[in-house]
Amino acid sequence: MAQLNRFQRYINDVIPLTQSMALRLEDYNGRRLAISAPLEPNHNHQNTAFGGSLYAASVVSAWGLVELVLRDAGLIGNVVVQHGEMEYLEPVNDDFYAVCDLPDDGTMVRFHKSLARYGKARLNLHASIFTGPVSLTPTGSALAVFSGRFVVQDARTKVRSPF
Repeated sequence: MAQLNRFQRYINDVIPLTQSMALRLEDYNGRRLAISAPLEPNHNHQNTAFGGSLYAASVVSAWGLVELVLRDAGLIGNVVVQHGEMEYLEPVNDDFYAVCDLPDDGTMVRFHKSLARYGKARLNLHASIFTGPVSLTPTGSALAVFSGRFVVQDARTKVRSPF
């Protein structure tokens, strides 16, 4: 949890929007990251979650997962979203959370090999939005689903980590 607390301070510094949205890193198990957001600072004119907030929470969960995976491997790099799409399935009427999980092991092996060989790699990720108690393994149906491609450039051994 100390790693998440340090990472929380880091993202609040480098992505100020996360403070305005009151995004909170909730849980990370090496394969999945869950982040939460209250409805109050993220609602629209109909008192449901603003689509841009849902998109931002999803992107931050995916970006954050890649950042944490790099740190776990003893690396740092420049992580950026290259492409992203969001499908809004149902209105979000309450506090919400996003869960992003890594793809299969074969994809991750190729990802790490590319980082080692070229110092860069791409990763397609999916994040889902839920309401209710935050969980890395939600039981309900997703209310929105994000699909995106993330690029890591200039991956190198971590000398000093910002978090």
